[in-house]
Amino acid sequence: MAKLWNQFLQNIKFKNASSGATSGGSSSSINRDPKAIQVGRVGYQYDGGGSDDFAEPRADFELIDKAILKDSYIQQAMLKYSELIFKSGWLLKGTNEQALEYLKSRLEMMAVATGVPTEELFQGIADDVVRYSNCFIVKAAAKNGVGLPPGLSAIPVPPRKDPIGGYFRLPPQSITISRDINGTILKYKQEIEGADDPLEFNPEDIIHITVNKPVGRPFGDPWVAPVLEDVRLLRKVEENAALLLYRHLFPLLTYTVGLDKPGFEASDEEIEELQSVIESMPTDGTIILPERHKLSAVNIQTIDGKPYLDYFEQRVFTGLGMSTVDMGRGDTANRNTADTMSGIKADRVKGWQKQLQVQIDKYIIDEILVEGGFDPLANPEYDVNFTFEEIEQEKKIAKENHAILKWNSNLQTFEETRHELGLEPNADESRLMHQMIGTETSKTNDEVSNKNAPENQHGKQTAPKNAEAVQESVFDYISSERFKKMHEMLISSYQALEHDTIDVIESYVEKRVFPMMQPKSWMSSLHFSKDKMLRRIKESTQQALSEGISKARKDVGRNAFPEVSSRRAGLIIQTYASDSLDSLEELLKTTLSQKLKKSNSKEEALLSVKGVFKAANHRLSFMCKTLLAKSFNFGYALALMKYGEEYAQAIYEGSCSTCQEKSLKKISLQQFSTLDEIAIFYRIPPWHPNCDCTLEHVEGGENQDELYANRTS
Repeated sequence: MAKLWNQFLQNIKFKNASSGATSGGSSSSINRDPKAIQVGRVGYQYDGGGSDDFAEPRADFELIDKAILKDSYIQQAMLKYSELIFKSGWLLKGTNEQALEYLKSRLEMMAVATGVPTEELFQGIADDVVRYSNCFIVKAAAKNGVGLPPGLSAIPVPPRKDPIGGYFRLPPQSITISRDINGTILKYKQEIEGADDPLEFNPEDIIHITVNKPVGRPFGDPWVAPVLEDVRLLRKVEENAALLLYRHLFPLLTYTVGLDKPGFEASDEEIEELQSVIESMPTDGTIILPERHKLSAVNIQTIDGKPYLDYFEQRVFTGLGMSTVDMGRGDTANRNTADTMSGIKADRVKGWQKQLQVQIDKYIIDEILVEGGFDPLANPEYDVNFTFEEIEQEKKIAKENHAILKWNSNLQTFEETRHELGLEPNADESRLMHQMIGTETSKTNDEVSNKNAPENQHGKQTAPKNAEAVQESVFDYISSERFKKMHEMLISSYQALEHDTIDVIESYVEKRVFPMMQPKSWMSSLHFSKDKMLRRIKESTQQALSEGISKARKDVGRNAFPEVSSRRAGLIIQTYASDSLDSLEELLKTTLSQKLKKSNSKEEALLSVKGVFKAANHRLSFMCKTLLAKSFNFGYALALMKYGEEYAQAIYEGSCSTCQEKSLKKISLQQFSTLDEIAIFYRIPPWHPNCDCTLEHVEGGENQDELYANRTS
């Protein structure tokens, strides 16, 4: 192990220290110099006029900054979107461990050299995209190797003179872009108030990440820009509503002094005296007036401003992509409404995540890999992807359960299921729980099925069913330890076969025989391993055969054991097992031949071998189940035939259409002579991989409905 690890480190150092043609461990490479490979842009673009004409964004980024600072609605929306993008985290995915480790080492060293953690860098990119739909990142040069991981070198991608030592974000509101009339970027310029001179950057020194970028424009249009006017109008309406409230919070009172009769009019002194009393009176005070004075409130009909406030507020929420639930108001929203609103917001976030993944991969990840010699274009195996984790966990769980249900229902393959779950199609199945601790798969299948089709008080049936009626499985009669033992023996032989194949490949590598055009010389190990597997299969299947015979004896109530030729039956089972192993052997031969012919290095050849063996590993589990089930049912059928019984029938109560169709037909046992036992073998379950149908003795006149009624009564 230590030897392999040292060799791995030497390979990395050698790759990264070499020239661009061989730095990725492959003889092929891609010329990355834009002058040599860049295709000239065609067609006119907006805002393009030469190296001295720097275009500005159509939206006012400074105004957006002020709005975020001063308006609570906008600030809350920005925070929620930014938090949601990285809510579940992110990861780097790649099939090549060397490329993955190199990338992680470079990013960790950049974080140390720049003082900006990688997590903070990516979160900052997301913040700028949410705020301005634009993010500008300048590349810092690692001159003389400063900022590179110890022991690893990097070759700059032309036309840069130095490899990348780190990344720094620039304020988008300080950037303008110069392009020619066709849209080719010539320069980036940064101007900051108070700085002496503006800074200009070459296109290869800047990463410009955008979303919502109209064709022909240099900048992405911020999604929040149209909302600013709506927010301004809402605040104006709220201001008027506040004035209305202040004006009419206290009633308007009128005081009448005197009467409209001769001799009873009010004098100026009397009015002035009353005015002085009112002005000096406390707010909660009272006033006593004589009969010539009258006090009344003015009833003013004011407009109801609530519908207008609600309308303009909802208009702002619509522009922000938020709901009242998102803003903490859930008094009138039920769970379904809240989920729908949150789903709309999540869709927008997923759109941003997709754009960020694509552009971070293209402009950051790929360039770092190319500097280390791991060019994804020259060799797709070196590709590493920046990936966000799913932010809607409930939907993710439902999707995963549905994928597992399709696998259990034989609608898709094992590799398709893993791919749908977001996992690598090939996996080391010996590390699965079923293989490590022998957990019964039926329990897992039931749990997954119940997630997709929840049971009511009567199960999944339309009517109540007898509580004692349970589905029989052939594996109810076969010891789980027997399956485990047989599977472990096959896995052991299979792994030994893989190691033998790797040894042969390494011998070819030492002779530098590339590509491998003569597969016969290394395929001999495949053939010899089959005999070893057959010997280990024979013991387990003979035991399952005997168990089937014993069950038949019990079912028909006989004391004597039937005269079944175990040797003849064993030969039939061995032939069937041999055919299954031949199919596996042919698959390995064909796939290995195709993969190795395309391998141009030791690493590619070894990874191909491991990938092929992992991809076919699951067939051993299928083979074990099928052989044990077939042997048990074969023993059961042969015993019934020797006892003179005429019919057997497959028992199945699940949803598999194949098994349901087969279970409706009785299997005739006496129409075959003793020389045609092989005919019975191919007319009994299992009908397909993972089929657990079992046989049961039936009388000549008993149909399936009668059989089912007898079993459930």
